[in-house]
Amino acid sequence: MAAIAAWAADAPPHVLARLSGPCREPDRGPVAPAEATVRRILQCIDGDALDTAVGSWLAGRERAAGQEENDSDRPLPSLAVDG
Repeated sequence: MAAIAAWAADAPPHVLARLSGPCREPDRGPVAPAEATVRRILQCIDGDALDTAVGSWLAGRERAAGQEENDSDRPLPSLAVDG
């Protein structure tokens, strides 16, 4: 969790904006969440529901890639997920 919070702290403002980071000061842009906030959010996530959602999203991307490249001999792009 500390690594995720550290990544968020180093993320550029446009990335935090894409992730709906809060803007506490309008002239400074979005800010990263504190490590404690990241921890609380991750503790509330249902692991099985997340697995289902990510698996469905990846399957949809695979189908879309397969339709775009159905005439190609190249393998479909892949994503390794650990942990």
